[in-house]
Amino acid sequence: MTRVLLVMVALAACSERDRDAPRVEPERQHRVIEPPSGPVRPLPPHAIRADGVGPYRLGAALDELVGELPSGPRIETIDIPGVAQRSILRGEDDAIVIGGEPRGKASFVAVIGSDIARTESGVHVGSTRDELVRALGAPIDDPERPHDPRLVVPSELRNARVLLDDDRDRVIAIAIVDEAARAVPPPDPTDHDDRVPAAETERTLARIPGLVFHAALGHDELIAVWRTDEPQQRTWALRTFRADGAHWAAAMDAYPLYQLSAQTARWIGADLRDLDLYLDLHVRPDSIEVGGLLTRRIGAKLHDVVVISTVQVPRRRAKSAPPEAPDAGLGQAASDSDGSGSDRHASP
Repeated sequence: MTRVLLVMVALAACSERDRDAPRVEPERQHRVIEPPSGPVRPLPPHAIRADGVGPYRLGAALDELVGELPSGPRIETIDIPGVAQRSILRGEDDAIVIGGEPRGKASFVAVIGSDIARTESGVHVGSTRDELVRALGAPIDDPERPHDPRLVVPSELRNARVLLDDDRDRVIAIAIVDEAARAVPPPDPTDHDDRVPAAETERTLARIPGLVFHAALGHDELIAVWRTDEPQQRTWALRTFRADGAHWAAAMDAYPLYQLSAQTARWIGADLRDLDLYLDLHVRPDSIEVGGLLTRRIGAKLHDVVVISTVQVPRRRAKSAPPEAPDAGLGQAASDSDGSGSDRHASP
C-alpha cells in the first residue's frame, strides 16, 4: 500500500512540473510576398469614358498602347483606298479595337464585346436602345449632322458613336472617337415652314433605290444618301435637292462617296458582303463633310469597327434648276471610277 502511494505521489509531482514548464511554440516561417514582375493591368469590365476605354486612351501613341495588350503586341493595317487607312490594335481577345493613323496616335477605341466594358451608367454592347436612352440621354438631333439611323450620338457622351443592329433595337458596338463634342444647335424657326409638301418629299425619296437616309436642311434643301449593290462592288453616293415651288429639283448630280469592291475586301481578308458603312454627315456653309465607321463581320460576329476617311462634297446653293425626276444612278461619275475608289470624286 505504501509503495502504491509513493508511485502516485511521484506521478502527481511529474504532472505538476509539466504543467508549470513554459511551452515553446515552434518557429513559424515568415511569408514574403514579392512585387509583381510585370506591369499591373486593370481587369475587365473596363470603364467607357469620353477619353477612351479602360487603359486604352485617345491620343496615346499606338506603339505605347501595345504594352497594355494582355494578349501581346499585334499591330495590323486596314488599307482600303479612298475608304480607310488605319493601324489597329486588338485587345481583350479581340473585344476592343484601337486605331489611328498609321503608326500614329489612337484616334478611336471601339468596344465590340458584350462583357468587356461599360459606361458608368451601365450601357454596354448588348444593351437595348431604350436602356441606352435612359442611361445616356436622348440622341442628339442636329439638322446639320444627319447620319445613318443605325448610328446614335448620345447627348451625355457626345464623342461616342453607338452602333445599333439593323432593327435599331440593340447596341452592337460603342466607339469613342477623338472629336470635339457636338453642340446642340438652337431651334431654327424656319424648320417648320414646309414649302415643299411632305407627300412630294416622300415621292422624291421613293424614287431613289437603296436609300439609306435623308435630311432636310431648313425648308429649301434636301440631302439623300443611298447605297448601290452590285455583284462585285458597293457604292455609297449623295445628292442634294433644292425647293422649286412645291417640288424638289436636283441641285447637283449624284456624287460618289465611297466604294467597296470584292477585290479591296480581299485585301483585308474579308468578303464584300461582310463590310458595311455607317455614314455621318457634317453640313457646312460651302461643303458637306462625310465620314463615319466601317464595320466588318466574320459570320454573325462583329469583328472590326474602324473610323473611315472623310470626304468633302461641294455644297451647291445656286439657283434651282427646272424640276426633274431624281436620278438615283451614279451615271458618268460612277463609270469613271476604276473600282479602287481613288477616282470616286468625279465632278458633279
